[in-house]
Amino acid sequence: MQLNDPLAIRVAGSGGQGNILTGKVLAQAAMLEKKYVVQTQSYGAQVRGGISHCDVIICDEWIDFPEASQFDIMYIMHIDALRAYQKLIRANGIILIDSTFVDSVPFTVQRLTKKILMIPLEKLAVEKFNATVVSNMIGLGALIKATKIVGLESLIKAIQDMISERYVSMNIEAIKYGYEIISKEFKIRSERKIRTIGFE
Repeated sequence: MQLNDPLAIRVAGSGGQGNILTGKVLAQAAMLEKKYVVQTQSYGAQVRGGISHCDVIICDEWIDFPEASQFDIMYIMHIDALRAYQKLIRANGIILIDSTFVDSVPFTVQRLTKKILMIPLEKLAVEKFNATVVSNMIGLGALIKATKIVGLESLIKAIQDMISERYVSMNIEAIKYGYEIISKEFKIRSERKIRTIGFE
């Protein structure tokens, strides 16, 4: 994917859900595709239970400023993170929400975008792998299928580079599973040509 302007992504959830690792894997995959990447992270007051997030900025050109105030793509793993960050999605941005923890999409999000994926990621992780720990990777596989921000092979290579060998196989299976369960594909940032908020 050609990215002449920086693409901002936030992966957010409750501490212990693996959102920081998810963002790091995505950043590594983008670097493998020779992109410029900035990756930052923020932990809540609690290591587990508090809200934490990982931000990734990707571009084909040099990135002048390492922070984003709005996000083209958001991957939300927990209701508390959705409440905290829902207003930061860019108009016509893309948002993936783990519906295991979220019953409905807030009006704030619906007003900003119709590009919404609601997938019960943790529920699927338990059903498919008998483990909640790979729900983050199921979601990451689904996200890259829907957005094409990086290729599947780059994501798999990033997993191999970053994750302990003991867990590589299960995480790759989870990535592929998430990739397969999604059929929707969304255009990224087409709203840049629109002066007022509007839906495609």
